[in-house]
Amino acid sequence: MATVMQKVNTVVNKMFHGNKRQMITFAAALFIVYVLLLSGIFSYFHSEDAVTNRLDAKSGAVTIQEPEWDSTGQYKAKASEPGMKIEKDPSGYNNGQVDLFIRLKMTIDASNYTKKNDTYDLTYHYDESYRVNAILDAIKLENNDSFLNVARTDTTNTNFIMDTVSESGKTVYYFYYTGGDKNDQNSDIMKMVKPKESTKELFDHIDIPIYKKDYLGVFDQQYNIILEAEGIPAANYPNGLTVEEAKGNASPFNE
Repeated sequence: MATVMQKVNTVVNKMFHGNKRQMITFAAALFIVYVLLLSGIFSYFHSEDAVTNRLDAKSGAVTIQEPEWDSTGQYKAKASEPGMKIEKDPSGYNNGQVDLFIRLKMTIDASNYTKKNDTYDLTYHYDESYRVNAILDAIKLENNDSFLNVARTDTTNTNFIMDTVSESGKTVYYFYYTGGDKNDQNSDIMKMVKPKESTKELFDHIDIPIYKKDYLGVFDQQYNIILEAEGIPAANYPNGLTVEEAKGNASPFNE
């Protein structure tokens, strides 16, 4: 260790020709960078996945799968930067033994805000709804289209039907997997997912905004995108299940 430090000292001396003032300034700058890296100040993105299983072990199970997030996205997210694309590709996977109808549940927690007393704190009002909407707008499909429409009232992913509800004061987004299927009455119907198969991906990635006015106050703060997968046995509905029948307080997913 002493030998290494001697070599470092020799290199620094050569760099600054023995100028102690320059050497002290360099050491101070190096220490600041080290502290910033340790504190994680360059981390802009946090995500959390959850799994809900409403089926007993004998009949089936449903889980969230995110292969690109698991292999790449989660590591990029730990040191994300403005303008970065972070892979996140959730789908519902039938890990059981029976055919399922599946819906995905998404909530966004942006309740923690750390004021930094800079120009952007004074210019913009970063309430939670503002931050949630900014995060929703950053979610993209594989072709880079926005995940939600401009009004944020529906998804542009034609494989799912979206339903927005309020639960315990939080906005909850439900996505019913249809695969684009309709019945003879042109009603959206749930698509059956066989064992060891999955739904199409709900979305593909997160685009971290590149401009300060878009990411400060939102993407430099901690936030959670929480995903859950819920399934019910398709055999219970021999005539199929419409999305309207699957929604609402009387939803079979809530039983």
